[in-house]
Amino acid sequence: MKKWMMVWLITIVASLSACSSPDSGEKGSMEATLTVEQDQQEQGHEVKENNKMENEAAEQGVIKVFSNLMSLKLPAGLEVQSNETSNTKLIYTDSDKKAKLEIWHDPEQRVTDADIDRGRLKMKGILEQEGEGEKLEWLKDETMLIHGKHIAVNEVIMPSKKGDTYRLVGWAELDGAFLEMKFSAPADEKDTWQKAVMEMIESIQMP
Repeated sequence: MKKWMMVWLITIVASLSACSSPDSGEKGSMEATLTVEQDQQEQGHEVKENNKMENEAAEQGVIKVFSNLMSLKLPAGLEVQSNETSNTKLIYTDSDKKAKLEIWHDPEQRVTDADIDRGRLKMKGILEQEGEGEKLEWLKDETMLIHGKHIAVNEVIMPSKKGDTYRLVGWAELDGAFLEMKFSAPADEKDTWQKAVMEMIESIQMP
């Protein structure tokens, strides 16, 4: 009798185990499927967010230059005149060719971020020499901290017999090398460009 009871109990336990195994496997499979779907949804969301940010940047006039090492908000009205894929010099002008923006990156001229403020004094001296002894009207002479990087800025009205010029020169370090930005326009168009050019400087982002 005892032997028969033992056989009966073993049979019941085996039956229960057999019934529970498929459920466990099916549950694990469902959980794995949900995890994959969640990962795909998250990746899709990230792609959409990145595309949204890139589209918004494009609408705001933000461009990436020098193999995406730098981004900046290009003043409205300026169009590229050089090879956009150039990794050394980019030139932009307005339709009348009166306003001009040059961005020059020289990988062979090595500098550090710490060198930039000292460079501002050198830049000021160069502009004074170009003024040929005429008194310059200084609008800005400072080193700004923009998104963690130092950018030396000299903004000035340059007198000339041919017509005074509004100029802004900026120096910075990009990827361990010298970066120069030069903008010029007739002085009587300063109010047209000054705000946009400063917004450009303040929008600059570099690694």
